[in-house]
Amino acid sequence: MSRTSRLHPETLDEYLPDGPISSLRRIELLYGAMTEAAAGEITDEFDLYYTPGELDGFVSDADEDRYLVTVNVDLTGEEPVLDGVTVEPLQPSEVEKLGFSSYPWGQPVDHSITRRGSKKGSSLSTAVRYCRECFETWANANGKEPAVGRVADEHSDGWIIHDLQTLGERNDLDGEIERYLEANFPSEDSPKVVATVAVKLDTGSLSNPPEESPDNNGYYYPGQLPILNEGMAARKLHKLATKNADKPSKGEGTCMVTGEQGEVFGTVDDPLDFFTIQHSEKFAELKPQRAWHSHPVSSQAALLLQSGKSLVKDCSRTRDGLRVYALPYVVDCGSKKAGWLYDAIENADATTIPNVQESAEKNNEEFAEELRFYVIGVRNDSGDINVLHEVPNAGIYWPRKVADAHLEVLEGSTFDSVAGFRQPPEDDWRHVGEQTTRDGMLRAITDGSYARDTLAYPDADDPTTTDPREWLVAAMLTGEAIPADKLLSQYVDRIASDTDASEGTFPTYLVLTQFAQFEALARAGLLDAPEDRPELEATSRTTMDQTTDDPLAPDESLPHPNDLAPDGDVKHHHARKYRLERFLKERSAIQNNQERRGAFLFGVLVGQLADHQSRERDMNRTLRDQHPADRMTSDRVQRVHSDLTQRSGVYASEVGTSGQLFPETERLLMDAFADAPPKSWTLPVDDLRFFYALGLTYGADARNQAFQLMDELGVLNDE
Repeated sequence: MSRTSRLHPETLDEYLPDGPISSLRRIELLYGAMTEAAAGEITDEFDLYYTPGELDGFVSDADEDRYLVTVNVDLTGEEPVLDGVTVEPLQPSEVEKLGFSSYPWGQPVDHSITRRGSKKGSSLSTAVRYCRECFETWANANGKEPAVGRVADEHSDGWIIHDLQTLGERNDLDGEIERYLEANFPSEDSPKVVATVAVKLDTGSLSNPPEESPDNNGYYYPGQLPILNEGMAARKLHKLATKNADKPSKGEGTCMVTGEQGEVFGTVDDPLDFFTIQHSEKFAELKPQRAWHSHPVSSQAALLLQSGKSLVKDCSRTRDGLRVYALPYVVDCGSKKAGWLYDAIENADATTIPNVQESAEKNNEEFAEELRFYVIGVRNDSGDINVLHEVPNAGIYWPRKVADAHLEVLEGSTFDSVAGFRQPPEDDWRHVGEQTTRDGMLRAITDGSYARDTLAYPDADDPTTTDPREWLVAAMLTGEAIPADKLLSQYVDRIASDTDASEGTFPTYLVLTQFAQFEALARAGLLDAPEDRPELEATSRTTMDQTTDDPLAPDESLPHPNDLAPDGDVKHHHARKYRLERFLKERSAIQNNQERRGAFLFGVLVGQLADHQSRERDMNRTLRDQHPADRMTSDRVQRVHSDLTQRSGVYASEVGTSGQLFPETERLLMDAFADAPPKSWTLPVDDLRFFYALGLTYGADARNQAFQLMDELGVLNDE
C-alpha cells in the first residue's frame, strides 16, 4: 500500500530530470532532485548551492558533542571589530543558518565562509587556523579567491566582505582568536568542529538586507546574509570551470546529463569523483581548458549532482578496500515514483539491495517490480580512482533465486545423516550453518560475502578490474552464466590458501560452503558447464531414476534398517556403505563422470584413513596432510593408490579385522579405476582437485555420520 511522499511537490517538479533515468549521471541528478525536495520548498535563489547534508557527521548526537566555533565580528562601527569567539555544540536546528556549501576534502576552505574541519577531529591550533582562513582565504585577503573578490568589488553590499578582508590582513589575528578559544575549546578531546563567522551590522544600510532576524546578540550567520551567499555562489560557479585548471573551462554546448543547450562547465565534481583531468598529455580533449568538450555539465545539473552526494553515499558500503554503491532507481521516474523511491531508501533498515527492495514492496508492489540497482565498485588510492566492477541493471530476482536454491541445498540430502555431510553449527561457519536464513543469504549474496568466503584471495597490493569475487557478485546480481571451470579453479586456489599441512589443518567448512554454493548455482540455472562435462550442471535428487523399490532412491524419510542390511542387523560398515552409495547415486555430477567419481572416492579413502590415523594411531601428520588437494594429480593418484591399499590392510589387522579397513570405499574405488584408470584421465586438474578435496571432507566425517544414521534408525546399540 503506497504512502504519501515526504518530498515537496513543487521543488521536485522543478528539479526532476525529464526523460528516462538511463545513466549513472542521471541517477545522481535524480538523487539531487530528491534531496532538494526532501529539504522542502525553494525559499531563495541559493537553495541549490547549499549542501547541509555534508555536515551530518559534524552535528552533535547522544554519543558525541561536535562543536560550532563562531567568530563574532561587529561591523556597526567605523572599523571591523572581532567581538569574541564562541564554542557550542552544533545542533541540527542550527545547520540551515550556516549557509554551508561543501568543497572536496583537503582544500583550504569550502565554498561557503562556513567550513567543516577534519573528520578525525581538530586540535585548538587547527581550529584557530580554520577561523583565520575564513577571513584570510575565503574573503580573499590573500588574493586566492578572485570570485569572492569580484563580488566584494562589484556588489553594493560588498563592503561587508571587504571588512572581513581587513581582519584577514591582521598579523595578530591568530593570537586574538586563540585567546578567545582557549578557555572554552575542549582541546584534549580533539572534537569535530565547524568554523563560521557571525556578523553584527546596521541592516538599514544594505541594498539587499536579510529577511530573517539576528540572534539574541544581534548577529547574523552566513546563511542569513545575502551578500555572503552571493560570495558562496560565485565561488562555487567559478570552481565548476577552474578546478585544477589555470584557465576557465566553459562554453556553449549541450549538457551531458540533461541534454539542454546553454552554458556548460568542464571541471564539475561528481558524487563518485569519477571525472578528473588526467592523461592530458596524451588526450587533448582532457586538457583542463578543453574539458567542457568531453564532460559538459550545466550549472544547475552540476549543483544537483552535488546536492545528491550524501544520498548517494548513504547507498554505499565498504568491503575489502572498495566503496561499493548500490543505487536504486526506476527508469521511468515521474514525481510519484520519485517519492516512492526516496521513501524506500529512507525507510529501509539499511540501504542494501534486499532492504531497499523490501521497503519498496511494503510501499507499492507495482513500483517495486520496476526497481533496479546501479551497482559499482570503486577503489580510491589517494585520489587515483579505479572502477573495479560496474553493474548498471541489477535487480533482486537473481539474488532471491540463488538464495532460495542455497536453502534448498541446505535442506536437502547434501546436509543430512542419511547420505550427506554434517551441517556445522551457526557459530562455526556462515552460509551453511544450522541457522542460515533467506534474509541472511540475500545479504550475503548482495554484499559480497557469499563470494568472498569461497573464492581465492586477491592480491591486496594489485587490485584489478577482474577480481573474481566481484565478478561472481555481479553474475549473481544479473543472472550472467558462471563458467564451472572458472569457479572450480577459484575454489582450489582458496583451499590451498586455507590449508596448512604443517599444522594439520584442513578447511572443512570452506569446502562444504563451496560445494553448497556450487550446487546452489546449478539449481538456480547459473552454472555453465563445459560441453565435454555437462553433468557438472546436474543437481542432487533431480537427475537420477527414482523407483519405489530402489533402497537408495531419495525421499524425505529415513531408510528402513533392511535397506542397509538385508536381515536388519545393521553394522557400522553397512551404514557407511549405504551412505556413500546413496550420496553418489544422488549426484550425477560425480556418478556420471568416471574420472571425477574416481577422484572423489580417492579423496574419501584418504580422508577415512587420515581420520583413523589421527584417532587410533595418534599421528600428527596424516595422509591428508601428506597429499593436499592443491598438489593432487592423476599421476599422484595412480602412484599413491597402492600405498593406501597396503596401509588399509595393515590398519585392519591392527583392529582385528580381516581384509581392508574400509572395504565399501575401496570396492567402489576399484570399480571406478577399472572403468577409468588414473593414468588415462583427461579431467582438468582443478576439477580433479576440488572433488578430491570434497572426498577428503566426506571421508573425514564418514565414521561419525554413519553412527548418527544408526542412532536415528534406532540400531546404534546393536553395533
